[in-house]
Amino acid sequence: MQDPYVIMNTGFKNTVAGGTARGYQLDIRIPYYRSVYLSAIHSLDLAMDGTPVPQQDIRIVVAGKTFTIAEMFEADSVRWGFGDPATLLVTKAGGLTPGIHTVKVGIVVRKSYLPATDPEHLYADFPGLWENGKYHTYIEGPTVVTRKMTLVQ
Repeated sequence: MQDPYVIMNTGFKNTVAGGTARGYQLDIRIPYYRSVYLSAIHSLDLAMDGTPVPQQDIRIVVAGKTFTIAEMFEADSVRWGFGDPATLLVTKAGGLTPGIHTVKVGIVVRKSYLPATDPEHLYADFPGLWENGKYHTYIEGPTVVTRKMTLVQ
């Protein structure tokens, strides 16, 4: 739904500490039409120039708070607002070289608005959603966005 706006034009740069590039960062938005708690993010994947970035090398900053990907799954009191940027901080010795890079982000958001029971079988068309009349988390495929970005640094 919000695919063209997931990877933002701003915030793509190397992160520097003590005069040395320690990694890079980029700003993203949630690919959903409303705000969610961070714990509603089922998965978040990043690839740079065709190479997947290991989850342990990624931190996400939302509402001024920094989380590992594992911590993000437990952050049930932090809201990622619709349209609000989140910054992905990636640890990579030396950062990225200046120039054009292909950034690919994949995000899965668990939907929270489905009812707890379905006695009228209104959601029978969603395979795996209902089992013995009880709701199981419905997880759609990821929103995957790829964008060419220029690092100027």
